[in-house]
Amino acid sequence: MPARFEAYPPDRPALVRVLDENSSYRIGRSSDCELHIDHESVSRHHADLRGLGSSWTLLDNASKNGVRVGGERLQRITFEKQTWFAIGDVYCSLEPIDEAAAATFREHNQTRRGVSHWLSVRLSPSLGIDTLITKALDTVLELAGLDRGFVLYAPPGAPLRVRASRGLLTSDIARPDFSGSVTAVERALSSLQSVVCSDTSESPWLGVRPSVRLGGIRSIACVPLRSAENALGALYADSRRPGPAITELDLELIETVAGQAAAALTARRLQAEVAQLLKTAADAGLNAPRWDELLARVPQ
Repeated sequence: MPARFEAYPPDRPALVRVLDENSSYRIGRSSDCELHIDHESVSRHHADLRGLGSSWTLLDNASKNGVRVGGERLQRITFEKQTWFAIGDVYCSLEPIDEAAAATFREHNQTRRGVSHWLSVRLSPSLGIDTLITKALDTVLELAGLDRGFVLYAPPGAPLRVRASRGLLTSDIARPDFSGSVTAVERALSSLQSVVCSDTSESPWLGVRPSVRLGGIRSIACVPLRSAENALGALYADSRRPGPAITELDLELIETVAGQAAAALTARRLQAEVAQLLKTAADAGLNAPRWDELLARVPQ
């Protein structure tokens, strides 16, 4: 029968998958593993998970940090019901499920992807920068089930500033004791990569920060708004409510929205630059191209 597999590395989105019956999966840190867990305590090819008929079995591949259930290191685990175990220092769960539950899970994920695409394509340059940014933030909070957030953005050459926020006052964000993570924003902007933490208490770089601890933050996601190899800004969201961890699918949906928002903001900038060029040409008495002809060449 199928099975639901979950893994919760502290500084990565949670891995949640439905596994096909009568199939085998490698678990490990290597990118060629079907169940890829990017954590330093996990070996490159840590374990093999095999389904046969109605049973699932996990075999440790002589890994350095082993596989444990209830603190006991085991070479082999047979799953008859939902069981929590550890791959290295990463908590995991496997639960055999029936075909109907597997189909429901896949349909739900497909529906979420469809909704994300439908909402993302509506982030058009025609909305205007402030409306576009606000809609992007609202979309991310809704799709990922997070409580609050803000978006940093600025025109070229200007310092980044908060252009939209939800659940936070702009004055609160600017305070030294802001109960979010400035570190997450800085990392996203400098690396041009998304930063996700589903359990801040276990994070070596977030759990020790007073702003995070005192703010009671459970999950954080910060995604750069990228244009080519530059950051236009960043979209930050977090949650203080108990609830599901941020998953790989959540991050995929957030990045889809952020990517569309960044593309729309880039197009808006290009439109503004074209308008300024036309104005300059007109002021100089030059025979400039028609506005509608130039606008047709600008990405929408």
